[in-house]
Amino acid sequence: SIKLFIKKQYHKMIKAIIFDSDNTLIDFSRIATPCIQKTAKVMALKVPSLERINKFWGRSLNYIIITIWGRKYIKEFRREYFKEIFKHKFKEIKGAKETINFLKKRYKMAIISAKPKSLMIQNFNDTKINTKIFTFMLSADDTKYHKPDPRVFNGTVKKLKVQKDEVLYVGDSILDFMAAKKAGLSFVAVLTGSYTKKDFKKSGLKNEY
Repeated sequence: SIKLFIKKQYHKMIKAIIFDSDNTLIDFSRIATPCIQKTAKVMALKVPSLERINKFWGRSLNYIIITIWGRKYIKEFRREYFKEIFKHKFKEIKGAKETINFLKKRYKMAIISAKPKSLMIQNFNDTKINTKIFTFMLSADDTKYHKPDPRVFNGTVKKLKVQKDEVLYVGDSILDFMAAKKAGLSFVAVLTGSYTKKDFKKSGLKNEY
């Protein structure tokens, strides 16, 4: 667990924790992936499998659209997708609030999300996770960089007023791990997304706690 990891290894050097949002704190893909499929169907586009879409989470929506269908569909796809996804209410990943409330006593905390700010805020409002706990919440509207580009962390680390070797990043995907590793951040993987412990080990994440 995150709490055990910090207790055993990093509690003396870590001053701030950055969380990925989707599938780390917010139970996102369970709703969002079918919304992607439904949007594709409405637009008479090829409908990808759940498994294929789930491997894209952590990337920007534009990246997903361009990679699967092409750049020319961005505007219409975004319009239809957001029309659909805003109809839904999201839940927290089990234990997210409890973990955050435990960690807030000792660490500065922030959020990084590849979603637009309006959707990110609605998701957190749905879960009743107190966003005032976080020093900063980065959305897709705030940066031109997205994981696995390590520059996605620069603005958030600056807002937290810490050094990169004092930051722990928590995420559910290989993209999260790759970005953190390139940026020089400590990393904890949570297995609440589409990736398994075996996937992370294969990608080079070695330590277990």
